[in-house]
Amino acid sequence: MEGLRPFGASGLTATVVGAGVSGLVAALTLARADVEVTVLEEHETIGLPCYCGGVVSPDYQEKIGIALPRSIELIDLHGFKFTDGVREVTVESKRTIAKVISRQALDEHLARLCEVEGVGLQRSTRGTSLRTCDGSTVVETPSKSYSSDYTILAGGIADNLGRTIGLARGNSSLLVSAQAVIRKRTESPVASIYLSERISPDFFGYAVPTDEQHCAIGVASRKADVVESLRIMAKKEGAELAEKPSMWGIWTGGPMSSIRKDNVFVVGDAAGMTKATTGGGIVFGAMSARAVANIIIDELGGEGSEGAQSLQSLTLELRKIRTIRRLMNLAGPASLMEAILSASSQDRLRDYMESVDFDFHGGLIRAVRTMKVSPGLLSAGALALRHFVEGFC
Repeated sequence: MEGLRPFGASGLTATVVGAGVSGLVAALTLARADVEVTVLEEHETIGLPCYCGGVVSPDYQEKIGIALPRSIELIDLHGFKFTDGVREVTVESKRTIAKVISRQALDEHLARLCEVEGVGLQRSTRGTSLRTCDGSTVVETPSKSYSSDYTILAGGIADNLGRTIGLARGNSSLLVSAQAVIRKRTESPVASIYLSERISPDFFGYAVPTDEQHCAIGVASRKADVVESLRIMAKKEGAELAEKPSMWGIWTGGPMSSIRKDNVFVVGDAAGMTKATTGGGIVFGAMSARAVANIIIDELGGEGSEGAQSLQSLTLELRKIRTIRRLMNLAGPASLMEAILSASSQDRLRDYMESVDFDFHGGLIRAVRTMKVSPGLLSAGALALRHFVEGFC
């Protein structure tokens, strides 16, 4: 039809490795700008295996920048219960504090949107090597080479292609994680956060209801036996592990210093674009992918800097969150639990919980002001801060 441009009318091509949230958002953004996109996914089924708890902010759709069906949402969370396994503090609100979504349903929906836009989605196709050649990028698979103007690596925490060209994270902030689903009747839409040295001395455990009969439990640590920690939490939740836990990893070290080399970009978990305090990567992976796609679109048009500015802003925020994680690690779960127990009023904690940005931890200082800090806790905090500062010297 006259007036309509064919797919790929820009003349630009891109290969995206990985069909998770980050890869699919990048592909969809590019395809809608008339870039010819091919996505390589090593698994046959989009969205599986799934290693994600699925907890997102209430405004996750606005941050991702793509309209999504409410059918992917499993439950609205109205609060959190903080516990060390013995003592507990529950802060609950009438408002929705966070949402639990089906990660598989999210990925499947994004894949359908991509295919509608003409994206070539190659399942069961694993990238084995990457190189640049005469201004193009080439991804090799066991059966075929994919040459394009740009390549975006969105292979998640286990991405290895970036290493071949010098784009890779270290492993110092990579935690082993385990997750399972237990059968538990949900009486109130509240997630449990376990702050206990026994469960995880360097992170935390969680129990998140997914419907009225089931709950996802998970934990991450470099020091604890995470499977044993799951068993402890399951027992505390009045259930037992009925399945073999899924084992994976989460990144808490903040974004990589460089996510681009020539015309190759790394996004999402592969680039360290996760929330260091919780390991969450859905929203930040999508935001980083959209920013990188817009950088490519900006270069196509030869003007504008929307993508670069968005990426710079996101990177700065994620580095701030990484600093919070380092302070949390220095304090340890016992001190964090004591701080929550010492809060001057649950009403003030509720006010804080209702006002903050779940993703960016806005207003964190206001939470500190709600605490009645004992001299011992203040001394411990000062010591932790001193060690933190000395770590940069």
